[in-house]
Amino acid sequence: MKAFTIVDHNTGTLRPADIPAPPAPSKNQVRLELIGTSINPIDPLVAKGYGAPLLNTKRQVPLIPGRDAVARVVDVGQGVTDLRPGQRVLVAASPRTGGTYAAVFNLPRKCVAPIEDSLSDATAAGLGYAGLTALQALAAAGLSADNARGKNLCINGASGGVGSIALVLARRWGATITAVASQRNQDWVRRLGADQTVDYRDPAAMAAINADIILNFAAPDDTHRKDPLLDGLRQRNSPGRAYVNTTNPLLSSVTNKGVVGGLATSGGIYLKKRLAARRAGIRYRWVLFKEDAEQLAYLAKVFADPDTPTIVSGSQPLEALPEAFNDPKGVPSPGKGVFMVDAP
Repeated sequence: MKAFTIVDHNTGTLRPADIPAPPAPSKNQVRLELIGTSINPIDPLVAKGYGAPLLNTKRQVPLIPGRDAVARVVDVGQGVTDLRPGQRVLVAASPRTGGTYAAVFNLPRKCVAPIEDSLSDATAAGLGYAGLTALQALAAAGLSADNARGKNLCINGASGGVGSIALVLARRWGATITAVASQRNQDWVRRLGADQTVDYRDPAAMAAINADIILNFAAPDDTHRKDPLLDGLRQRNSPGRAYVNTTNPLLSSVTNKGVVGGLATSGGIYLKKRLAARRAGIRYRWVLFKEDAEQLAYLAKVFADPDTPTIVSGSQPLEALPEAFNDPKGVPSPGKGVFMVDAP
């Protein structure tokens, strides 16, 4: 069976391989055939051992990366009664669960959601992992389709995969959005619905951001001590202020100090920041990805709507995946680049 694997955590290089097909799906599992997938920033990091004490405790090789996909159901295990062979599904799996960079793979039922014909393969290929992260970040900030209208929201890292999807969702829900992105990606975030754009390299513009809710999808700095967006939020007196960060130091701490030391270090940082924010009247949260079939189904419905702007910036054949994965410049942007089995 064709797959793309990591055989050396020192280099983290992704290579094509021929490996045995997985066994029949076990209880509450689904066997899937790949249609298309994408790269998430965490994938090349995990390939080099990032977060291994939590995510790959036995340092097993070969490792099959890949967190999201659009796929077709091949078979279902005992207990799965709501999916059928031949059905297309949206896929999002945590780094601990298993990779999607294979012709056929098994995943728990909670990692997939059936999709309508109106959701394109290309959009679905890049939607799952980043989409769930975006949706969970919005929820952590207290935002939903029922209450977001009229809220002033700032999205930092708005042109990336997670940021792009969060922007589309918040725009659909009626929030007023300031999008922070590089100068070259300003047009991209405007097309997705940003009301205002800010270049993150402009300190004066960053300091002048007028928002009560911050979604930070870009690391403040390596130590997580300097954060002008959080500092600016503290200067405001409006009710309902919130700050959500997806680039927290948990996995880096665990990588460097092991499970016990890493959890203690990152937990201390989180408690200190959360208590300080609470004293200033700010809701402060870190977001860690969680598999959720119900939320996947919601994303599939939203992005099947023809009025929803695409978050896909480019599509390539699946054979191009290793070159992009191994590129030291990082994950293709803006939005999501996808890799399709049957690319034209």
